Amino acid sequence: MKNTQVTRKASEQIVSAINGYLKGRISPVVVALDGGSGAGKSTLAAEVASHVGATVIQCDAFFDATITDEEWNTSTSEWKCRRCIDWQRLHKEALLPLIAGESVQYHPFSFSAESGLASSSITKEPSKVIILDGIYSSLPEFSDVVDLKILVDVLPEVRRYRHNVREGHADEAWHKQWDRAEDYYFSVLCPPASFDLIVVNG
Repeated sequence: MKNTQVTRKASEQIVSAINGYLKGRISPVVVALDGGSGAGKSTLAAEVASHVGATVIQCDAFFDATITDEEWNTSTSEWKCRRCIDWQRLHKEALLPLIAGESVQYHPFSFSAESGLASSSITKEPSKVIILDGIYSSLPEFSDVVDLKILVDVLPEVRRYRHNVREGHADEAWHKQWDRAEDYYFSVLCPPASFDLIVVNG
């Protein structure tokens, strides 16, 4: 089956699950779209959003810019999983206002900016569905707001290939830094059995 067909099938499964949650619902449905790097989460998020009118929040925009390289290089896998995203800022600046029906503006993370945050801001409007697009979006830190946890399942070698194609090179430094943390996350912190839905995307 071609990748486009696989993605379409995965999208249909997610849309069906979301529509089930929307029945009789007044408040927005918050969906955690989780999976390893290169799983195709962002492509799926955009596809699903086009069908259900969702607002998509990319977790990478809230990467914690305050953590030093030394901390990353010496920390445990669990620490990396729990600290790489600034969950408090994501809650305060995006999730909670959107759930309350308010539009939001936030400055996304930027590697090139001295402050760690881009000078330009991103604006998001409230909707009936909010998708958290990113690995670690299913951590307990979000259990107070997430309604539906979805795992995008792709073989590790396929994810690694996609990641490298996306970055334009064999991103060995990244893999050395993060592969072990991702393995820990999906085996200890958020194993497959903890998700409400698992979709195959490759």
